[in-house]
Amino acid sequence: MDLEKVARYVEKVELFNGLTPEDVVKILSKGTTMQCVKGETLFFKGTVGNQMYVVLGGKIGILDGEKCLATLSTGDMFGEMALVNKEPRVATAKALEDSKLFVLSESTFEYLLTKRVAIRILLNIIATLSRRLKASNVK
Repeated sequence: MDLEKVARYVEKVELFNGLTPEDVVKILSKGTTMQCVKGETLFFKGTVGNQMYVVLGGKIGILDGEKCLATLSTGDMFGEMALVNKEPRVATAKALEDSKLFVLSESTFEYLLTKRVAIRILLNIIATLSRRLKASNVK
């Protein structure tokens, strides 16, 4: 994988903040990417999951019924709470346009990551969740 391209992911993808391009190459090589078409549902509210996603291209809607809670685009992550708390999903995720996603499962996460990388990723997830909580309290 082209390290220059990976360096751009490190800058744009919040999940990868603080990691080296070499760390990101390892993560990307062990995870999977998927294409989804506009209108495709990735998961439904209330289902239990063990995967998180990073938007590599396109737009994903996070929905509660018909209400759009958030629109995510390149660099944004979602579904990370499934890796952290193993509880049912709190919203539905649906492709708002054709999209490309990086998928990281719990088993890959645990197998792949050194303690240093795992701690950095967990800190990035916590930072994302904290910002989302703060933003929801402002509304």
